[in-house]
Order: sequence, then C-alpha cells, then structure tokens
Amino acid sequence: MKLENGQTYMDLDFDIPQKGKSVLEFDQGMSKMTNPTSNKTSLRIPFRIVQVLEGPDSNLESKLSHFCPIGSQFGERQIANILTMTGQIEAFAKRFNGEVDIASDEFVDFLKAKLLGQVIVATHEVRKDQSGKDRANITRFEAFVKGAGKSAGASKKGSTTLKDEGGERDW
Repeated sequence: MKLENGQTYMDLDFDIPQKGKSVLEFDQGMSKMTNPTSNKTSLRIPFRIVQVLEGPDSNLESKLSHFCPIGSQFGERQIANILTMTGQIEAFAKRFNGEVDIASDEFVDFLKAKLLGQVIVATHEVRKDQSGKDRANITRFEAFVKGAGKSAGASKKGSTTLKDEGGERDW
C-alpha cells in the first residue's frame, strides 16, 4: 500500500443482508463477549452468506453474526443443535467425553477450529436494535444437505437441500 493522504472521514456502517433465507458459512472471528452491565457472556458467531435461497441477490457475501448466550441452558441447546446440524456433535462428544463447559476457552477454541468453513442454512430478517438501527437477525437455522434442487425443506423436516449452482464450492 502506498502511504499518502486519505479522506478526513470514514463511514463504517456495514451493509446488512435483507430478509431472506441463505446458506451461511461460519467465518473467522468467533469470540466470547461479556455485557458489562449484566455480566452475561455470549458467543459471537460470525457468518458470511455464500448462497442466496430466498431474498435479494445483493445479500450474497453479506456478513452477519449470531449471539449465543453461553451461560444458560438455552445457549447450551443452541450450541448442541448447531453442532448437530453441522455434523460435528460426535467429534465434540468424543473430544470432551460427552460433558463440557461451553464457556471454557478450550471448548471455544475447538469450536472456532471445527466450525470455520462449515455451512448451515438460516432464515434472517431485519429488526431495529435498541438504538433504532437496522440489524440482521437470524430467526431459524437448518441443516445444510447436499443434493439436487433448490429447497426441499418441506420434504425433510429440519433440513434444506441445495444445488451447487456455481460449481466452485464442494458442498
């Protein structure tokens, strides 16, 4: 990069994906975050849209995050379901002898390594946050199933079957 004068301002507001259903790839940057007010810890799980199933094509390559409360049974169920949908539950059960503290650094580090690049299907919408800004919100996850056809969610409850349209990815 050539160092030279730049602009005296930068807009850092990121584009958010619009309402739709997409194939998401787990992205780098998973991290534990603690709310300083409530002292509750969540796991921030970043995603990148790699295929648009429903919604505008402009959603492709958009990024969004899911925040999973890791200090609760609700969060534990979410993690177990995500591991099941991505086919990772058996590897995790074996590694941690069936029982684990999902807030432990060892577990989170293993999660980062094993989920990076995995895919999952998500339904997402746009909602206002507490400050009135639009935010992408994931309302449903489904297992990604390699197959022929754009969406067969109705034929196999809890999963979506997709076709590799570009031929560039090994789904």
